Amino acid sequence: MSLTITAKNATCIGEGVWKFEMPPHQVRLFGTPAHSTGARSVILLKSCSFDAGSETLQFEIDDAVALNVGTKPDTIAVAAAVGPEERPASIAALAAIPQTYGPGDREFLRMTKKLLPEPMQRAATALLAAVRQRSPGDLKRGLSRNFSETPDNFWYVIVQPRVAQLSITVRGQVEHFEPMAKLPVKDDRGNTRFKITDEDDVQAALELIFHAKRRQ
Repeated sequence: MSLTITAKNATCIGEGVWKFEMPPHQVRLFGTPAHSTGARSVILLKSCSFDAGSETLQFEIDDAVALNVGTKPDTIAVAAAVGPEERPASIAALAAIPQTYGPGDREFLRMTKKLLPEPMQRAATALLAAVRQRSPGDLKRGLSRNFSETPDNFWYVIVQPRVAQLSITVRGQVEHFEPMAKLPVKDDRGNTRFKITDEDDVQAALELIFHAKRRQ
């Protein structure tokens, strides 16, 4: 029988995102975190129940995964699925997770902050944060505003300030992506290209990125 955790004084700060206090040593009960950075802890919940009236968030201990353990009780919980349609959790919330970025990743974020409007800056930050949660690595800048993923270049991104977009190429032919693509996809010399034009495109972009063919 799994242990039920009840977080009191929980506040909903977005769809499938809650804030409450939980000491770091309790957060560690949910497994070894991918990160231990900054003051705030972050928990991913596979399943949970929130009562707005009593301000309580309940979940089974087996349904919680510690993504980051901070130094203070401030804690953010993110639902992996929301509602009957099991929609993905807020990508913006994932962007708030503390990250340890490599030099190429940091250069990409600096460039997007300098050249893109604020909504696309948030989209770029959210995209990279979500990628790094699942795939450690670092971006490598090319000769222009393009960045390739290392050590396995399964995705490639170009910052396009004139049209305020990100152009992304993923490894694999268009036919590999078309059945699941939620964004328009085009051939790019045997691989597949698509664009992120606003924050709402980030989740669909992540699905394409992690459907890319990886090096064996």
